[in-house]
Amino acid sequence: MCRLMAFSAKSKTTIPAFIGEEFSQFLELSEIHHDSWGIALDGGNQTQLVKKPQTAKKSDEFSRTINSESGLAGLLHFRWASPGLPVNQQNAHPFNYQDISFIHNGALSPYETLRDSISEEFIKLRTGDTDSELFFLYLLTEIEKTGFVGGVVNAIKRIKERFKYSSINSMILNSDYLIVVSEHDPLNKPDWADDVYYELRYRLDENGVAVASSGWNQEGWKLLENHQILIVNRATLVTEIVNL
Repeated sequence: MCRLMAFSAKSKTTIPAFIGEEFSQFLELSEIHHDSWGIALDGGNQTQLVKKPQTAKKSDEFSRTINSESGLAGLLHFRWASPGLPVNQQNAHPFNYQDISFIHNGALSPYETLRDSISEEFIKLRTGDTDSELFFLYLLTEIEKTGFVGGVVNAIKRIKERFKYSSINSMILNSDYLIVVSEHDPLNKPDWADDVYYELRYRLDENGVAVASSGWNQEGWKLLENHQILIVNRATLVTEIVNL
């Protein structure tokens, strides 16, 4: 299980500056979700990707990166590895291809369940062992067919209809859109977790949009209901909700 955060802003910013002083509370969640950290930042011309199999709060490199590197949009992921999946660089999130970056919280079962649904073009890109990477490659397969927004929505609907999972909560970013998926089984959560563990909330104002997992102060943020997809046009900040 993992913690997710995404943002898209009107001007370049670091993640802590955009989120505000409550970001330190989000960082505390890496004490439990401690198997890796990863950041993808869209700088306008290319995506910067940094990820390490370390606990974010204890990582000097994370501290330097999160406080010094800026972007127009980005994803942040704290990984708590699913049972049986190795903790290493290859399995850390985000996953990236061209201008598309992706993070996921949850598990599909069995882990290889999406393997046969991925085109040969994209399965060749696999470098790790996780269901999350296969999830990403399946999204790329569908995006190739029908475009970014249509491909993501179609892929999520097909996974919901055909496959088993605890959660496919995910955030997908490209040059034009930020897409956030809230799709999970509230009963299939860690034994110690509260009832809102899988919930995602977002904040939208004139400066941009931020979205994140639960477990810290998100007062004033709006709940993205389970079985919904949030689509944000990064240029206009116009949002759309798709019901699953």
